[in-house]
Amino acid sequence: MANEMIPTIGKHEFLLPVTQPPINRPLARPAGATKPNLRNWLEEAATLIEKHSHEISGWNRKMGATLAHLKYAYDTLSFAEAEIVSLQSRVTILENLTTTDDLTNLKNRRGFYEAFRHEIDVCNRMKTVGGLLVMIDLDNFKSVNDTYGHQAGDAALKLVARTLSGEIRKSDVAARLGGDEFVLLLSNTTKEKAVSRAQMISWQLNNLSLAWNGDIIPLQASIGLKEFGANDRIEDIMQSADDTMYANKSERKLDLAQDIIQSIAINS
Repeated sequence: MANEMIPTIGKHEFLLPVTQPPINRPLARPAGATKPNLRNWLEEAATLIEKHSHEISGWNRKMGATLAHLKYAYDTLSFAEAEIVSLQSRVTILENLTTTDDLTNLKNRRGFYEAFRHEIDVCNRMKTVGGLLVMIDLDNFKSVNDTYGHQAGDAALKLVARTLSGEIRKSDVAARLGGDEFVLLLSNTTKEKAVSRAQMISWQLNNLSLAWNGDIIPLQASIGLKEFGANDRIEDIMQSADDTMYANKSERKLDLAQDIIQSIAINS
């Protein structure tokens, strides 16, 4: 055993094989690939830019045409709206002409009946409490025309119209039915208040005087009243007010005749 040799391991048998670390190198170009050409790329880019420029230019032209059409449509619409306003104004003027008395600027017969129908309709819908119709007829108006001429008569009618317009509210209606006959529509008021106003108007009318060419022409009027409300008929209201007006006129003539008789008796 002493002479037996113990195997030994050489020092190089414990070393791993040493390899060189990898070196980063560019990938090999595939076979057949060509190097990019900067000139070709720029030409392609220029072509694309020019193409898009044409497209943008076309879009701008289309947009400009669209805006032009829109402006034309707006101008046409504005003109049409102006024409509509003008036509509406003309219609209003024509309606006023057909419902207004050209001498006194009060409502005429047609305008009055339209206003009266509207007021009765409002009463029927329980929107107002009703009102009072006042019939007015000037006394001895024919003598004014015969004595002083028709121009004086027209001036007297205008004076009466101004007096009536000054004594009513905006919600009321004053009209000339024709000749020397006038009418008032005192709306949305109680009978007591309306009668009190009518009495004041009567006093005003019977204390009017027209100055004409150095003469003072006294004016007087007979009054007829009739209240109205829901479900009333215009014809019935008009007839009743007309009857009371003529009754008042007859009484005034009778009083005048009695005054004349008394005056003659006193002076005889």
